Amino acid sequence: MGQKSVAAAVLNELTAAGTKTVFGIPGSAISPMFDALLDRPDLRLIVARHETMAVFMAMGAYYATGAPGLVLTTAGPGLTNALTGVASALAEGVPLVVVAGEVAKSVFGRGVAQDGSAGLGDTVALGRYVTKFAAQMGIAGSARHVARKALAAAMSARCGPSLLTLPLDVGCGMDNNCELGGKEGAHFVIDEMACRRAAAALSAAKNPLLFLGGGARDARSRRALRRLAEHVSSPVMVTPKGKGVFPEDHPLYLGVFGIGGHERAMAFLQGGSPDVVLVAGASLNDVSTNAWSPLLQATDFHIHVDVDGAHVGRNYRTDIGLLGPIDEVVSCVLNFAHPVVRDSRARGSEGEPARIAAGEGGPMSAREVMAVIGHHVPDETVFVCDIGGYFIPAINVLRIKDQGEFIICLGTGSMGSGIGVAIGHQLASPGRRVLCITGDGGFLMYGNELVTAVKHGVSLTVCVMNDGCYGMCKRGHENVYGRSPDLSTQTVDFSRIAEAMGAVGHVVHTPEELRKALTPPVGRPTVIDIRFDAELDVGSSQRDVALRQFMARAE
Repeated sequence: MGQKSVAAAVLNELTAAGTKTVFGIPGSAISPMFDALLDRPDLRLIVARHETMAVFMAMGAYYATGAPGLVLTTAGPGLTNALTGVASALAEGVPLVVVAGEVAKSVFGRGVAQDGSAGLGDTVALGRYVTKFAAQMGIAGSARHVARKALAAAMSARCGPSLLTLPLDVGCGMDNNCELGGKEGAHFVIDEMACRRAAAALSAAKNPLLFLGGGARDARSRRALRRLAEHVSSPVMVTPKGKGVFPEDHPLYLGVFGIGGHERAMAFLQGGSPDVVLVAGASLNDVSTNAWSPLLQATDFHIHVDVDGAHVGRNYRTDIGLLGPIDEVVSCVLNFAHPVVRDSRARGSEGEPARIAAGEGGPMSAREVMAVIGHHVPDETVFVCDIGGYFIPAINVLRIKDQGEFIICLGTGSMGSGIGVAIGHQLASPGRRVLCITGDGGFLMYGNELVTAVKHGVSLTVCVMNDGCYGMCKRGHENVYGRSPDLSTQTVDFSRIAEAMGAVGHVVHTPEELRKALTPPVGRPTVIDIRFDAELDVGSSQRDVALRQFMARAE
């Protein structure tokens, strides 16, 4: 085996799990890694316009392929810019490794530009707050081994991000070719006795409920949970992040519970508390539980399936906690569960209207926009929703069937996240229709990343909900305080910005214009600037209610 640079050896380790696309932004400190990419023609390099967007694109590629993400940034602001995305990856449980360049060890602490060593800034320590593993590859002989440890940490147990820094002189050095045998990772032992108890409880339940979160998004977990629901005839609800985990045209589906949730899901709980609840892949935070509604608490057995034991029993009394990969645990429960046929009451009411009639002659509401979008794109569409007031109508109105997906990064609620995730997903799955729903605020933050999509011929549809202000914050202030600061923005024609970047642009005001603009893009992205009246959807959100509760306690 020929000798290679440390950077090349690290790159080989970090792509060993099947990663085929590397995202990032160049700089002098990370240049050894970018140089190593030239000797790897099997890897695709996507140069982003902002480091946070590079991380979100890597997250989108993971959602499409299941391979861990890899992001390269330079030192100083290159790394600090990436941290918002890294924090989101931790909250969403997405495995990726960020490699940040660092100045040469010989100048640590001497005031050189972008020094992030322990003597000035200590970016590794900063990264430990938002990663599963953070370290500096400070010794050439062990750099490759540290990289393997970082990848294993990112992919083990509840997945998440790792951070590595690579000093310039170490990265340019030569790897010692030390052979490293064995494999590092976490291994779960499924508790069959606990699975038997859970199966018995579900089989004997009179009014059961499966409550599924975004942690069950992978295909194996979705299949296993569908089999379990059908086997024991249990109604199913999902969290907002879990939207799409269970097909919404299935007779057992009740809807979303939590922010943006459905009335029939609430009606089911108000009709009588479930005696057995099985939660899978949900942290049961305030957004997913309507600020910890007691209606979700099982009267007899509360069962929680998760890879992260910290989620179990944190917010609800839990009788049986089952740790391990959701597909494996649920399959074990299925082995012991008796088939059950229940009456129609247990199945919930008939489905909510799948269509909302669009108004004629007046401005569209956000709900009407979502209805038009949902009915004029294929069932297998991947919807990536950004953060803003429009995500509540999107969660409530869009119907995700078995072939489709719905992705939203609610963990940190980062505006603009949907743009990066959508670009990364479309890059990694060019044969699928990916549609991003963002707002004018989110696009003004990170819409420049559209240039990246244009450069690589990404056939992405971006729907910009344009109401000329930070609408969710404005209405929240008005609902809670009775007044609001001026949170408006000047009216921006996003179609012209799109065209200036080389994309296709449309401005639409009516359902018919929107339907025409939704024609699938070919070879370059399409941006649809949707003018809508946010006041038509005004209502007090769950977040407003929670804020009022905290204000009342403060008094």
